[in-house]
Amino acid sequence: MRPTRVPPTAGADRVVVVDDDEAIVALMTDLLTRAGVSEVHGVTDARDALRVVREVDADVVVLDLAMPHVDGYEILARLHDGDAGGVFRPVLVVTGDASPAARARALALEATDVLVKPVPMRATIQHVLELLRARHAARADHAIGSRPPAARAARA
Repeated sequence: MRPTRVPPTAGADRVVVVDDDEAIVALMTDLLTRAGVSEVHGVTDARDALRVVREVDADVVVLDLAMPHVDGYEILARLHDGDAGGVFRPVLVVTGDASPAARARALALEATDVLVKPVPMRATIQHVLELLRARHAARADHAIGSRPPAARAARA
């Protein structure tokens, strides 16, 4: 199954992939680019994640939880600080921690969804593309004065 390509939008699609495993970041970057995402930014040092997400105004963040220096939970806790206008920014957590507690904690910190490794890379890419569409719909709704959807609505 090939991932569905991203539909053309008025602006660039910006995805930030945060994982301390360079091979995962490189593979995900390559596959997202092939699927039509115009900007994919890989971050392997979690201490740089928040800065990069804000600098590029990421549409979607793909985030590992277990990383040195700063874990994904801390990034989730601080990610929405200073977000302008409350526009929905999806965060897909991709983690090796299959525990219900890890999932519950990530969702409580406003992760949009949680996938547990090993997960087929194509399924992960397809999920990111779906979140991009949700982000663009939320931005369009926000631009015309509609109420932006809650992050949890995207999980339904």
